[in-house]
Amino acid sequence: MWYVISSWFLFFFLYSVIGYIAEIVFVSIKSKKIVINRGFLIGPYLPIYGFGSLTLILFLRRYEEDPVALFVLGAFFCTALEYFTSLIMEKIFKLRWWDYSDKKFNINGRVCLDNALLFGISGIVVVKGLHPLLADLIYFLPSGVTIGLAIFLFIVMLADFCESCYITFRLKINFNNYLHKDATKEIKEEVMKAIKKHIVLTSRLVKAFPTATYDANKKFMEFIKLIYTTRKDLRIQKLKKKIKEEENK
Repeated sequence: MWYVISSWFLFFFLYSVIGYIAEIVFVSIKSKKIVINRGFLIGPYLPIYGFGSLTLILFLRRYEEDPVALFVLGAFFCTALEYFTSLIMEKIFKLRWWDYSDKKFNINGRVCLDNALLFGISGIVVVKGLHPLLADLIYFLPSGVTIGLAIFLFIVMLADFCESCYITFRLKINFNNYLHKDATKEIKEEVMKAIKKHIVLTSRLVKAFPTATYDANKKFMEFIKLIYTTRKDLRIQKLKKKIKEEENK
């Protein structure tokens, strides 16, 4: 039983990594610059692709010889997964992580036709081409290695998830303390404290979701800009401190 669970977790992990790579390549080409930070988690994986791929494999392998069915059902299942992922994360964090409202044929800004078409193509690629190759790779490993590797990667992802949740909740709480009032100075002091403690991780999360917006407060983008301004101020302060220390020597 543990071997079966471990094998499926490794499939989940590999598809999460492959999805991460595919997304940064696509976004980098689209934005004409190298984009590294993608996704809620810190590591180089996007669980939504892992869940999506496993869903395709479990439910659509019976249609392996029917590309049309794979395309249509792949588009449907993955679009539904993206929609409900967006909805659930917004309910938990009160934060809209991505927004396709500027695209044609979108549903509440959570999903759009462009992505649905890509999901349909992915359904064919995963079921007919990619999964047989990954299955040969994973089933080639000794059972002990498979179980040990799965446990290690699970712990890594769990720690990543806890840290990312902590950072996100901290940002939300810091900001919500000052809703409906002009408290730029106070917010900036709070942001400085957060960034000093999590300067790398906080900025990574912000860069990963450049279109993120708080539905409850339209000033969220000002808050995002404030984070970048604060980081700049911190660098300036450190530089001034360093120059002053050198002058006093």
